[in-house]
Parts: sequence; structure tokens; C-alpha cells
Amino acid sequence: MILFKKKKSKLSRRITWRVLVIVSIINMFIIGAIFSFDMAVSLVNNEMRAQQIIDGIEGKLETMVQMVKTATFNNRVEVESHLDSPEKVFTALELELRVNKRLQGCFAAFEPGYFKSQGRWFEAYAFYTDSSHIELQQIGSSKHDYFNGEWYQKGFSLEKSDDGYLTDPYYDNTVDSGMYCSYVIPFFDRQGRKVGVYGVDLDLDWIEAMIIHEEDKIKKIGLVEKDPDDPEDINALFIQILDSKGKKIAGSGAMNEKTLKAILEKDSMVCEKMKINDETYYVSSHRIANTSWTLVVAQYWQWVFLDGIVLGIIVIFFMTIGGIVLFFFMSRSIRRSTKPLGFLSESAQEVAKGNFDTELPTFKHNDEVAQLRDSFDTMQQSLKRYVEELKESTTAKATIESELNIANSIQMSMLPKTFPAFPTRNDIDLFGQLTPAKAIGGDLFDFFIRDEKLFFCIGDVSGKGVPASLVMAVTRTLFRNIAAHTALPSHIVETMNRNLSEGNDNNMFVTLFCGVLDLLTGHLRYCNAGHDYPYLQTNLLPCDPNLPLGVLADMKYSEQETTIPSGATIFLYTDGLTEAENAVHEQFGGERVAHHINMMLADSLSPQMMVQTMSDAVHQFVGDTEQSDDLTMLAIRYTK
Repeated sequence: MILFKKKKSKLSRRITWRVLVIVSIINMFIIGAIFSFDMAVSLVNNEMRAQQIIDGIEGKLETMVQMVKTATFNNRVEVESHLDSPEKVFTALELELRVNKRLQGCFAAFEPGYFKSQGRWFEAYAFYTDSSHIELQQIGSSKHDYFNGEWYQKGFSLEKSDDGYLTDPYYDNTVDSGMYCSYVIPFFDRQGRKVGVYGVDLDLDWIEAMIIHEEDKIKKIGLVEKDPDDPEDINALFIQILDSKGKKIAGSGAMNEKTLKAILEKDSMVCEKMKINDETYYVSSHRIANTSWTLVVAQYWQWVFLDGIVLGIIVIFFMTIGGIVLFFFMSRSIRRSTKPLGFLSESAQEVAKGNFDTELPTFKHNDEVAQLRDSFDTMQQSLKRYVEELKESTTAKATIESELNIANSIQMSMLPKTFPAFPTRNDIDLFGQLTPAKAIGGDLFDFFIRDEKLFFCIGDVSGKGVPASLVMAVTRTLFRNIAAHTALPSHIVETMNRNLSEGNDNNMFVTLFCGVLDLLTGHLRYCNAGHDYPYLQTNLLPCDPNLPLGVLADMKYSEQETTIPSGATIFLYTDGLTEAENAVHEQFGGERVAHHINMMLADSLSPQMMVQTMSDAVHQFVGDTEQSDDLTMLAIRYTK
């Protein structure tokens, strides 16, 4: 037993020196750190303040735009149902304006010559002259050639009937001189043709009043003290809404062209330092959803850092005091806490050399170091057992892998592997391939010729591994033995089913397709027992929905028949083809199988090339994903 005794710890010395260096660096750069912290806190506060303003105004604007958008799309339906005459269009506009009294006006501008009686231009306009009276006018003319207007061209260019466009403010003196802003959408006749642009006018005074109200709230708490409309006055904060060209829609303050260009180049901007009228501001902006407008909040730099300077002085004081206290207590604590680790380290080095019987030190206190010692002792004993078990498991694993390789060789030897299978015949050409998901699998295929008839089958045993491979071997043997005495697929399948159902305590089953092709006439008799339908040329072969083998011993299986023309190909496969998955768990699927079969038949590929091409397509689809199921394919071409 090793007793605990005091000795110097190298780890303790190293940690103590590192703490000393860190504290010294903190003391040397404390002022720089505080200034950095000061700026970070101030900028965060500035960002939060600007974001609160932007969120508040943007929320109101989005609500307004959404209201106008909803009204526009709802009103368009009424206009589209009254395209028979100009009078009905005016009636529809007046009706919608009376229903939506929050709108200033609405209009329907038609394509050239839509109403022959009205000439080239026809723009029906309904607007409020006061709070209750609505006036109707046809304002389209050569003087008011709306076809060249940006609002009309962009509105008519929209492709989808559910698209809309919010215009920038524009000057119009057709009715009364003033600035207008409209939300426009195309409208369509009963044949679905675009015949014009429908839109409603927005109230810009409401937007200006909203920004003034927001700035007034800030003035009440003393944050904005100067005149925001005086270009020579330094404003602590100002708010603007810009259109897509940088023109001010609403708000206070003034910005130079370079600043406006930098703001419009980005959808959003968070506390970016910019020069505005030779003064430094921190600017935040955001592109308003469903519009081309930009909301801008600019804050003067002295205002931004005012709170941070006060906070910085407080932080400097407490960091200095805290650093001194931290160093004193950490240096003492580290020296005392790390001493036991030195003794444990020496014992660990002996264990690392392979001396698993090395005794570990004991400690007086039941702290984390003592628990580490107990854990290390447990690990030491477990390591001894693990080394012994690893030797045994390595030997056992090598034996199992050897046996699985032998089983795979035996299983593969039971399947046809010589191709061409019938080199002396010119009436049949076929090729088959099985790729197991594990060392051994549960798929099978087989074929042989007797009495000028080709007997063939393909199957898939439920499950994988050794159990499935044993059932596969039995199934293949049953097919060979039974098909040697009868040419009826239904009889072959029923006899195989009775044999597989007897003593089937594990409830395993086999899906199987069995066919008998008369090589003299091309007549095909077949029976499908729950297997995937094969392809005859480019179409799926119709199959009755019989149960798989091994489910019901007295099951009666139906038999079907058809005649195959010379040159036709039958392509059979297991579900390992259609259910092959790639890295995102997307399956290869029946549509891809059909697509590749069409291409291969169009290129007149041989059965062997069809199977290899399909296999390459699956491997390219799944990539590096591990194969999850056995993959078997069999292609038969009747070439009499």
C-alpha cells in the first residue's frame, strides 16, 4: 500500500504561473478591454433601440399593406365580373370604394382599345372628393397616357394572378395635383387573358403622421432635443422611409446621395457606422416586407455611447477588485488541490506500461480526486478482463467470418452462374444476378429447360442473414424437384407452399414468381405468390394477388397465361431494387425502374447489359449508403 506524502506538483506550478500571467495581462489591458466592452454594450443597446423602432413602424406598415393587398385582390373579383361595359366597370369600382372607406380611390386601367367605344385609352377612376361623396371619371387620354406609366407596366408584367406590386410614390395631376402611392395587380377576362391593371391608392399622410408620432414618443423621454428638420442641426435620432430610388416617402432629417446609395444596396443594415452630413451616425435599416421601401433609423454617435461610458467606469472598478481576489484564492487552492494528482499519475504510468497489478495510492478525503482513484481502480480491473475477453472474441470472430464466407460460397454455387446459360440455342437469352446485403442473403433465382420449356423463378425470403439463406436453399431445391415432374406453375407453387408451411414455427415466408415458357410457341404460363410484378417489355405483367409461400398450407394459387412475341423481354426483380435508399432515405422506386427499362429496350440492350445497366443505376443513386436489402434481377429475352 502506497501512503500519501507531500511533494511538489509540477501541474500546480504550471497552473499558478498561467493564472499569474493572465491576471497580469488583464491588468495591463484593462482599459482597452473596458473600452471594447463599453462599445459592445452601447452598440447592443443602440441595436435594440433601433430594432424596437423598426419593428413598431414595420408592423404597422405591414398591417396597412396587407389590408390594402387583401382589399385589392377581393375587389378585383368584382371588377372582373363586370367587364361587359364601361358603365358596369364604374359601378363595380364605386361599390368597392363604398365598402372599403379606408381607401382614397381605386381604378381599372384597360389595354389599348379594349372598349372600342372609348377609343385607345380607358382608365376608370373612383375617388372620394370628401368623406361621403364619390366621383367617377374616365381619366385615360393622350395627355394621361398611362400605358407608359411605371405603375401600369410593372403591374401588367406580373405573370401570376396572385402577384401584386406596391408602387413608389409618384406625382399625378390628372384629377388633382399630388403624390400618389398605389397597390396594383393585373386582372383577367373570362378566358384568362390579361386585359388591364387594377389598383387602389394609399394614404401617404397616415405614414407621415405615424413617424412623427414615433419621434414624439422619443422626445418625451429627452432623447431628441433638437430640430430634426434643420439640416445644420445635429439630430440625436431621426427616422425615414425611402422608396426604391432613395426618395424620402416620410420622416425627418436629410441624407446625402452617397449615404442613400449605401443604404439601398442592402436589404437590412444593423448599426453600421456612416457619415451623414459630415457627422457620424450609426444606421439601422430594413426592407419592408412585400414592398420596395426601406425603413431607416439613424442615431448620433455621442448618444449611442453615452450609457456605455458610465457602465464602463463601473465595470473597470469591479473587474480590478475581482481580479486581485481571484488570483489570491486560486493560487492557494490550485496548489492544495493538485498535489494528490501527482501520486495518481505515477501509478497510472505503471499501469500504462502493462503492469495491471500496480497498487494505487489512497487519500484521506473523499473528494473528486479520491473518486478518480476509485474509478481508475475499476478501470484497471476492467482492462485486465477486457484484454482477456478481446483475445477470445477475436478468435471467435475470425471463425465466424470464415464460416460465413464458406456459407456464401455454398449459397452462390446453388444459383446459375454460367452465362450464356444455353450457348447452343438461339431461341432464348437470359442473365441473372444476386447481390446480398450481408455475407449471405435470402433472395434466389433459378431456371432450366425441360421438354422445350423454360422453367424459371425468382423469390425473396423474409428477413436476412443465416435464417433467410437456409429457407432460400430449401425453396430453390423444392423448385427444382417439383418442376422436374410438372409443367403447371400453379401446381409447382402449391406444392412448394405445402412443404414450406410444414413446421414453419418462425413464421417465415417467401414471395415467388414462377413461370413456364414454351420455347416453340412463346406461350407463357405463370403464377405469382406475393412477388413484385415483372415487366413484359415496358409494361407490368398483370398478376393475381396470391399470398406468399409459407403462410397458409392449403392455399390455392391461381395461374395466368399470355403469349410472348419474338424479341420480347421479361424483366424480373426483388424489392431490393425498388426499395434501395440513398443518404436522404429516398427510394429508387418503380418510376425509375420503368424509366431505365424503357431506355434499355429502346437501345436494344442484351439481358446481361440490362441487368448490369440497372445495377449501375442503383449504385449511382444510393451512392455510399450501405445496402439495406438483397438485390436480385433476372432478364429473359425470347428470340425465336
